[in-house]
Amino acid sequence: MRAYPIKTKYIKKGENFIPIVLEAIKNSGIKLEDGDFIVLSEKMVSTSEGNFIDESKYKPSILAYLAYYWSKYIWGYILGKIFRLKEEKIKNLRIIPKNESLRHKQMIIEELGFLYALKPYAEGGIDLTNVPGTYACPLPKEPEKWAKMLREEIKKEFNVNVNVMVSDTDATYRIFNFYFTALPYAIEGIKPLGFFGYLLGRVAELFKIGGFAGCTPLAVAGEKLEIEKLVRIAFISDRVHITTKNVGEILKKYKTYIITEEILEKIDHTPVVIVKMKEKFIREGKDGM
Repeated sequence: MRAYPIKTKYIKKGENFIPIVLEAIKNSGIKLEDGDFIVLSEKMVSTSEGNFIDESKYKPSILAYLAYYWSKYIWGYILGKIFRLKEEKIKNLRIIPKNESLRHKQMIIEELGFLYALKPYAEGGIDLTNVPGTYACPLPKEPEKWAKMLREEIKKEFNVNVNVMVSDTDATYRIFNFYFTALPYAIEGIKPLGFFGYLLGRVAELFKIGGFAGCTPLAVAGEKLEIEKLVRIAFISDRVHITTKNVGEILKKYKTYIITEEILEKIDHTPVVIVKMKEKFIREGKDGM
């Protein structure tokens, strides 16, 4: 298989992404064929739903302080090393800004529960990058609905039967034939285990009894494939995305933690990836993974 990132403009809160995606596919010059996968970033779908949470409205509790210090010190200095997190992630945990992190942890506690707040980052799939101001972006409320809608519109526009996936960059782990994730939900066949899913996945990798299998499909409209293939498609799509991976990148480039729509409009966005199932991967950089 071979993946092609498709650039779109920045999609604003509440803006329908479907006509934008159709136009972007037309402008890409890529001919769609039956069986292709169109993989959508979960963030684009959530943004289109208007599914934002304003973290500035949350007042930190004692549990928020506990979760903050747990992430900064326990993960940043102990567990991060034990479970071999990337050095960049460990460094970011050690310098997380206190006030913003406390409100973020409180939001996670109130929206998802305390256990989710014990995950060191990307708690419950809630994203802080590529969203403006003090907003956070949870997972889409209706990913399957949007996947089906886009599939139907592509059928009308291009007269092809493609598959549409909404995926999240968060990991799906595997132990033998048991697939699980730390997210609150995923497609059938992947068990959502929350914080314990993340911990179990790290333990599986540490003891070499399983571990990372791919990224997590949240919804798929179209052909039914094995979980192994679906998480690989999600992973390949994530690898070719051109996107801001963390707030640290914003800080370095724009000297701020406050992300505005003006900044977001200047950043390249490829929230859509076309995966050609019948093409072979040719190693030539980020355009084909």
